[in-house]
Amino acid sequence: MPIPDRKARGGGSFAFTSFEPRPVAAEPPLPATARPPDLPGCESFHLPESALDAYDGHLEFWDGSSETAWKVRETSTWHERPTRRLSGLVERIASLRGSGILCLGSADLLRTDAEGRKRWLMQADEILYLHPDRARGLGSAVIIGEDPLPDVVLEVDHSTDVRRWKLGVYQECGFPEIWVEVPWNASVRRPGLAIHVRRGDGYREEGESLAFPGWTAAEIHRALTEEPLSAETWRALERVALAMGAREGTTPEDDPLTRSMSRRAAAQGHAEGRRQGHAEGLAAVRAQAVTAALRARGVDAPADIVADDVARRADLPLDAFLAAAVTCSDLSDFRRRLREMPVAAPPPDSP
Repeated sequence: MPIPDRKARGGGSFAFTSFEPRPVAAEPPLPATARPPDLPGCESFHLPESALDAYDGHLEFWDGSSETAWKVRETSTWHERPTRRLSGLVERIASLRGSGILCLGSADLLRTDAEGRKRWLMQADEILYLHPDRARGLGSAVIIGEDPLPDVVLEVDHSTDVRRWKLGVYQECGFPEIWVEVPWNASVRRPGLAIHVRRGDGYREEGESLAFPGWTAAEIHRALTEEPLSAETWRALERVALAMGAREGTTPEDDPLTRSMSRRAAAQGHAEGRRQGHAEGLAAVRAQAVTAALRARGVDAPADIVADDVARRADLPLDAFLAAAVTCSDLSDFRRRLREMPVAAPPPDSP
């Protein structure tokens, strides 16, 4: 309610002043790494730092302060299929782009303190470097704040949900692009792929990849899950790869394997063209000779009809055509003789 304010005014009077409550500043949300890990679908267990390097299973996260590790509670091939598929797709894209792309699988992503001690370790399902040279100096782990970050990280949420906490860790560390794939109807939520692209200090969900220009979330999801790969998926791969090459000034000919296959196909096509050209040239010479022989005898012999007959009986030698031409009574008799001749051995290389 208003509070009276006594003023020295005449016999004294009260004025009333209203006070509006001050808005309370909202507390900024704690960064993900300042909160306890929230990893649904995972189970925790004690893993001392001394045993961390020897552990050969997949870890979602390891916290150095408590030496606690988290792993997926239910593992199956359904979780692994999209990651294996992605590495194969990227290999095709790299060949068509004309330069390599590095897939490192579930490599360790490590944060250390000022003294070099391990603070935490996280593993994605797949990490990609669009230019392998950027990863040339990597050791046994990608050290956050020291090593180049991968261009794309894939997380598969079949029984997990990286949005609850893990995505926030990626955001704090500055990872440029995170793909979250929910592969199957039996997964934790509706199937599909979300592309989280870094914009400023946070992520924004985009309809297509920034790293793989023009590759949409729907196309990536289909490519990771369909069996077999459809013609639409192959066309999308080609489109994206060529767009990447145009952006970087490379072509399929810059890839050694693609270049070798292209040259082999060109050589086969050239040889086939020579064979076809030789056969067509041989047929033309025969048709001209037979037409001349018929006309020399006064037989009305249209060149196109004679050429068709000669091509139809390409198994016959030139001598057989000439024999029919000099003994026939007319064009119909000539054509009948050709039809009745038995199939002969393949013709020689010269007329």
